[in-house]
Amino acid sequence: MKVQRITIATLVIFVIGIGIFAQTLQQQEQRSRTLDLQQKGNYLVSLVALHPMEDFYGSKREYIVKTLAEYVTSDGLIYCIVQDPTGSPLLSLAHRDVVAKIPTEVEQRSLYVNGLIRQTYQMEGTDHTISEFAKPIFEGGQRSGTVRMGFDLPPISMFSLGRIKLMAIMAFFAFSMAILVYYGVTLALRPLHEVNQNFRNICIDSVPVSSGSFKNGGVGEIIKGLEQSVFQLKDRYEKIQAENIDLTTKYGVTSFEKHNVFNILDSINYGIIVTDIQDNITHINSYMLNLLDKKRDEVIDHPLSDVLAHDQITAFLSQQEALKQNSGASYIETTFPELASGESFLVSFSYLSGREEDVIGNVISFKNITSEKAAENAKHEFITRITHELLTPLTTINSYNEMLMDDEIDNIEMQKEFYNTINEETNRLTSLVKNLLNISKIEMGSLTLHKGLVKSDWLFDDCLTTVEGAAQKKKITIERNLPDSFPSLFADKELLKVAIINILGNAVKYTPENGHIQFMLTEQEDFIIFEVTDDGYGISKEDLPHVFDKFYRSTDPRVTEQTGSGLGLALTSEIVRLHGGEIEVNSKPDEGSYFKIRLPKEEYYLGKQ
Repeated sequence: MKVQRITIATLVIFVIGIGIFAQTLQQQEQRSRTLDLQQKGNYLVSLVALHPMEDFYGSKREYIVKTLAEYVTSDGLIYCIVQDPTGSPLLSLAHRDVVAKIPTEVEQRSLYVNGLIRQTYQMEGTDHTISEFAKPIFEGGQRSGTVRMGFDLPPISMFSLGRIKLMAIMAFFAFSMAILVYYGVTLALRPLHEVNQNFRNICIDSVPVSSGSFKNGGVGEIIKGLEQSVFQLKDRYEKIQAENIDLTTKYGVTSFEKHNVFNILDSINYGIIVTDIQDNITHINSYMLNLLDKKRDEVIDHPLSDVLAHDQITAFLSQQEALKQNSGASYIETTFPELASGESFLVSFSYLSGREEDVIGNVISFKNITSEKAAENAKHEFITRITHELLTPLTTINSYNEMLMDDEIDNIEMQKEFYNTINEETNRLTSLVKNLLNISKIEMGSLTLHKGLVKSDWLFDDCLTTVEGAAQKKKITIERNLPDSFPSLFADKELLKVAIINILGNAVKYTPENGHIQFMLTEQEDFIIFEVTDDGYGISKEDLPHVFDKFYRSTDPRVTEQTGSGLGLALTSEIVRLHGGEIEVNSKPDEGSYFKIRLPKEEYYLGKQ
């Protein structure tokens, strides 16, 4: 009775197993056919979308129709429609009454999505599930048409002839293996059965245990054999346990490395999106999530076209996929006005390869190049400005020199004036070059201060002597306000002199005739202060924050008519900063300007104490 129950249970389990196995085979075949259908649909619709629209009007139309007709009759393609931008069909290959059964929303979505799209729907009036693939045709960066293809995936029967044969073969092998396992287990358990039987005989017959019985194959030999079997099982268990620990360690290392890779991608300062071959997003880093203002679960496993609604990028990616160039990354420059206003991005596209060097996905990166663009524009502006500033005095010097060499000027006074002009332009050019060199050294950190003891009264007089000649020509009065005792400075005299002369020179240059300038030197606590006040043109509220920028000059006509490079105050600010000081400016249009330089006192020693 017990054997019959075991037999019935075995048969039930076997039947259930056959059913599960058949269902698994059906699902696997369904997935395989679906994957083949996706690859076929992607390939065919991309291939047709490479044709320009004129091919569907001209001589190539017949060739295209013949090629597609073969697929319609043999490869499950039930319709192929090519439509112009208005939705009117230019080419339609389909079985009878198929087009009328396509849902309107399927057609509308195919016509308005800018990338490759796949839709699955139930055809009206039938039990057929149709997969439609659609892709736009781009010409000259503009959408010129749409290719739509529908494939019918026929249902798969669970008990087809081929599957029944396969299950029969599997059943034969299962029964064969069951018989072999049964006899194998029987043989393996035979020693234990003999041990059990021997113990029973010992217990029943009361066989005394003696030293001789161990030698003659008695109880001792049985126990010894059993002990060896136990040790073998123990060794096998320890080996399996060691292998399990090794696998667990490798899995932990792999998980750790994967986590580190994701952390690295999240820490880099540009966006990354990884997609599979169906353009579904498989990974996105934190930078890109912040840029799109989305959460990770709103993006992962979603189509790229749904997450990144950007016409220029979508057209670029579609063009790259159509070309199928795997030679490296391609890129475009674009902007995201709604997400990052005023910023520029470099969007790069490259293919992701697997172990067999086959394409398994795409990588799209987004790098913010706003600062690079600004630096490029600043470099261009710098070259333009410096070229202008260098050419102006050189042109004047060259023209005046040619006139003097050709004896075109006979008047002695005129010649002196020409020589003076050449001398002034030469000094201007020399000053410009020196300022450029000093600013370049400061920015590169290679400008060395040669500090020494500087008497402030001598520095004060040297600066005034330099600008007094220009002030007298314009009849400008310079008022000196000096302390009773002059403090000493520990600084680089020549650079400090350049800084103060730049401010005094600007005061003279931008103050009208008969104007007034005040130059003051004071000492307050731990600082020595130079102050320059004029009643010149002044500086507007818009220009005031930029007076210390390189090459910046006001748009005031009274300022632009004066020669200047826009480097003087920029150099002055850097020199004061290198001395650990501060510079301030206050000004209003037509009310003059006020500049204040505060330099810290430093301890210095003239010899050993």
